[in-house]
Amino acid sequence: MRNFLQFFCGVLFVFVFVIFMAQFSRIFTYAVNYGADMFWVMSMTVYLLPDILALSLPMAFQIGLLMTLTAMSQSGEIMALRAAGFSFGEIARPLLFVALALVCFMFYLTGWLNPQSRNYLEESKDDIANKISKISIEPKTFINIGDWDLFAEAVDKKNNTLGGVHLSRRNDTTAFSTKINAAQGKINIGRAGITMTLYRGQMQRLDARAERRIITAEFATYAIFIPLSQKTASARVPKGAELTSPQIITALRSGNLPEADAKTYRSEPAYRVSLSLAALIFFLLGCPVAFITDKKAGRGAAMLFSIVFIFGYFGLLTLGDILGRQFAFSAAFAPLLPAFVGAAFGAWLWRKKLSD
Repeated sequence: MRNFLQFFCGVLFVFVFVIFMAQFSRIFTYAVNYGADMFWVMSMTVYLLPDILALSLPMAFQIGLLMTLTAMSQSGEIMALRAAGFSFGEIARPLLFVALALVCFMFYLTGWLNPQSRNYLEESKDDIANKISKISIEPKTFINIGDWDLFAEAVDKKNNTLGGVHLSRRNDTTAFSTKINAAQGKINIGRAGITMTLYRGQMQRLDARAERRIITAEFATYAIFIPLSQKTASARVPKGAELTSPQIITALRSGNLPEADAKTYRSEPAYRVSLSLAALIFFLLGCPVAFITDKKAGRGAAMLFSIVFIFGYFGLLTLGDILGRQFAFSAAFAPLLPAFVGAAFGAWLWRKKLSD
């Protein structure tokens, strides 16, 4: 177990780092395009980890298992254990417990944690895309901030003060126009919006409910908050991969899904089950292959078999997912194709090895 954990943690770190850097570059590019700060980028990277672990854990287990057992075989430890009366099943039993623990964790990861993280990530990306960013207030220049137009005769960026401030509001359903003029003002740009405090000014408002009524008021101090969010009334509809497994099952039972969404929803639960079973299937495939008494078979053979099993499993998983989306009758079992094939082939390998 000590040797296995060393291989497993090392390979897992490599996979997580490589996949993480690829995803991080996309998040960073997205942040640059929409003007998000580094705090947003770093907070979003946390929600990338469940998706990365869902792919990395089974592959790290497969490589770690084969690397460990082939190293034991190369050093003669497998032969010594067999000579001491241990069966192949007894030798592999600790790894079986690890595989079962990973399967349980993967069910939670793919069915609940990963969809919630994906949904939060997409919601955050949608939120940052609908926010005004890169605001630069210059003197004697009209600036559009949400529903407001801002004009200032003088701007002191060091002290965040304004002089000769003029504000006019657009897209106001309760008024034809709203204008605010002030001699001086102070501005503070935060993450959620802009807070302005205006001094010695006047407000003019033309009421939409009474066209001939003009409301005017003079003020000594006037505070206004302008949110940077520009979200529309229509909410973003989450995709199937962003829903937990119980939510998908509930949506399918309701019968109110459009056919285009139903295709994705029908195959998603089976896809998650197949992905969760990957560690157990890799155990069934890897252990019989690794029990090689030939000392010439080393880490090169372990890596070769690992690549074959990993590409084969995930290749069949992709094929099954495509079939499940295309043909409704196969959505419940097509993504399970790699699990069926892997279990059958693994059982044959174990039967052959146990008969030795």
